[in-house]
Amino acid sequence: MNRLAGYFRVIIPIAYLIGVLGISIKIDNPQYFKVTSIFVPVSFLILMLFHKPHSLRFWITLASIGLLGFLVEAIGTNTGLIFGQYMYGSSLGFGVFGTPLNMAINWMMLVYLVTFVLQKWSVNPILKSGISAIILTLFDWVLEPVAIRLDMWRWDLQTPPLHNYIGWFLFSFIVFSIFYRFATKLHNPLANTFTVMHGLFFIVLNLIFRLI
Repeated sequence: MNRLAGYFRVIIPIAYLIGVLGISIKIDNPQYFKVTSIFVPVSFLILMLFHKPHSLRFWITLASIGLLGFLVEAIGTNTGLIFGQYMYGSSLGFGVFGTPLNMAINWMMLVYLVTFVLQKWSVNPILKSGISAIILTLFDWVLEPVAIRLDMWRWDLQTPPLHNYIGWFLFSFIVFSIFYRFATKLHNPLANTFTVMHGLFFIVLNLIFRLI
């Protein structure tokens, strides 16, 4: 398993690099962006393949985060109450109630990765949840221009309102509070790799889209 993890530490950065290059070259071909709908679940499955320890409590907690994430996105896109007025594009794949199922996976993966990075930080759980929520909100700020350009979603006002970031922070705080309360300590040799590459992927594309 350690050898396999070593292989994936090489494969994962290559996959993200190919994604950046492919998107940059095919920026005028929206059909290319639909590969996102496959990349998201495959990345999550690889990450979970190396997760330890396995326990019913962990999987129920993680699944609950995914379900809550999907529900809040579904309510948000259908009412505009949580994040503002927006709708999803085709890049994230199949959805229900106008909401891609991949959004559940996105929330599970993001919460998992931030939790992994901060889990050794011994502070008050409320403070830890607040810092984690700030990190995810900052990530969303970097993500938004890229997501819009890749037809993941679009806003009625063209750009995300302040309402969106307030919603992201508040909901992130809730799910992190749940995860820190119920999830066991995470062990995963690929978590740091995914965290770095996921962040760099959107930062680099954000910068590229400002230039082209």
